[in-house]
Formats: sequence, C-alpha cells, structure tokens
Amino acid sequence: MVQVVLTKSPGFSEDAIRETVFRAMDLLNYNLKSDTDSVIIKPNLCYYWDYSTGETTDPRIVSGIIDWIRGSLGDDVHIYIAEADASAMRTKYAFKMLGYEKLGLEKKVKLANLSEGEIVEKEVVVAGRKLVLPVNKTLLEKSILISVPKLKYNRTVGFTCALKNIFGAISKPYKYAYHKKLAHVIVAMNKIVRTNIVLVDGIIVSGKTPKKLGVAIAGDDAVACDFVAAKAAGLEPNRIEYWKLAVKEKIGDVNSLVLIENPVKLSEIRKEFPKQNYLLQKWLWRLQLKALRTYARFARDIIPPVLQEDNLS
Repeated sequence: MVQVVLTKSPGFSEDAIRETVFRAMDLLNYNLKSDTDSVIIKPNLCYYWDYSTGETTDPRIVSGIIDWIRGSLGDDVHIYIAEADASAMRTKYAFKMLGYEKLGLEKKVKLANLSEGEIVEKEVVVAGRKLVLPVNKTLLEKSILISVPKLKYNRTVGFTCALKNIFGAISKPYKYAYHKKLAHVIVAMNKIVRTNIVLVDGIIVSGKTPKKLGVAIAGDDAVACDFVAAKAAGLEPNRIEYWKLAVKEKIGDVNSLVLIENPVKLSEIRKEFPKQNYLLQKWLWRLQLKALRTYARFARDIIPPVLQEDNLS
C-alpha cells in the first residue's frame, strides 16, 4: 500500500505552515528508524526567484520539516539542506538570496552544494537506453532523503514536482544538455537516488499566475505524489511523458494508492488551482524564440542555450 496525504494550511503565517507540515508528516506516519544519523532535505531552488513567486521552495516549509525531524529523532541527527548548481543559478547565491543561509544559521543545519565535493559517475539503464550521470556521493550515502518540490507548471515538460526535483540534484550545472532526452534522465536520476519522503510545497503555487493555495502533499513514493499533485493542478498524469516512463520503469506505484484528504478534498484543490492553457503558452513561447532567433541572426548575436530550453534547472 502506498499512502499520500493531501492537507491544507489554515493560514499563511510561519506557525500555520509549521502546523501544516507536522500534520502532513504525522498523517503519513513514515517509519523513521531511531538509528537514523543523517537527513538530507532537497528543496527546489531552480533559480533566484523568491518563494512568493511560487517558483522555489518556501523556506518556512523546510523550517517546519527540520523541527519535525528533530522532534522525531532528537537534536543529535545531522541535517543538511542540499541543492545543485543549475544552468542559470549558483547554489551559494541562491542559498543567500532565498533565505536558506539565514535558515541554516537559525536552525543550526548545514548547507550542501551537490555540484561540489566528491562526484561519482553512476550508470543506469532506462527503457533500454544506457545513461551515465554525475551524482554527489553524499546523496548515495544518506540515511534519509526528503524531497521538497514545488507544485507548479513547467513549459518544457508541462508539469514539475517530486520526480523532476531529483533531476535537479544532478551535479552537472548545465542541465540543459540533458533536455533532448529529459524524460529518460529524470527517471534515470530517480533510479540512482531514491527519495524516502516527499513533501510537496503548494503553499504558493505557480500556474497561470502565482496563487496562495496553502497546500501540502506528503508521501513516501515520488510517482504516487506526482500523480496526486498533477491531479491537483488539473492535469492528467498519463499525459506527462516522464511520469509514464517512471511507472513503466517501476520507480513507484499508484495501483495501491491510498489518498488521505485532511482537511481538504483533491477535487476542491483542483478547482482552486490557477490553471493555464499549456498549449497556448507553449505556442507563444515558440513564437518569442523565433523572434529572438531572427534578431540574433541579423545582429550576429547568440542566444544562451538556457533560454532555448526554458527550464533553468
């Protein structure tokens, strides 16, 4: 049986968000072993956007997770907040600009750049295709990995959540190099690095516009969490290429999914989510890129590859 918890915050204060994190984690009832000595928390800091935009993980969610971990395992457990450099972002700056450096000092947790330190090349096969990805050894040696993705739309893949958040942990900064085989690489990284707990940050979501939604989704299966998150965003999971591939590759399970809705229903969140016309947005973006390429040809300028890929992680 796979459990996913859908809950909603009573407000948007730090105390209300902390209460929501505790409710989600307690309802999930994950079996944390008492001898757990280290926990890695992986937020989604794909760029320097403030959490109020709905694009990056709210540090208040991570603060609540830290408190829950210490309440469950004691003060001696080693906690790390970890992120990798991205195509247009450097983790050391993101930590400082987005409130994580301050959070680390307040909560006495360490910050880790997954693009630095000991990097190992890991080989994995996805749908018959052999892939080799650079991974920080810390991720392979962790006791518990808690992924804290955002609930948001994405121009490149349509939707991004738990599975895509682990793609962001690839040590290579310039991840746009993987975009031609993106679905396979997302699944490959999730084969290499297994998430123990997912807590989806839907406090402020990014859809047609940013919106305060107050949602948190918790689970111990990334595929199941993405299923519920996609439904909450008004999308059909079977139309998301990397999600379908993850199911085929047995990364997770949805057949035995049990959804705990407390105190809100999935149907209610689906109505509230700021939906957008994905096909129209994609067409408009291609039109903008065409104009940009025309400019570059006449001005003898270049277009940064990251702009051509849209996704900055």
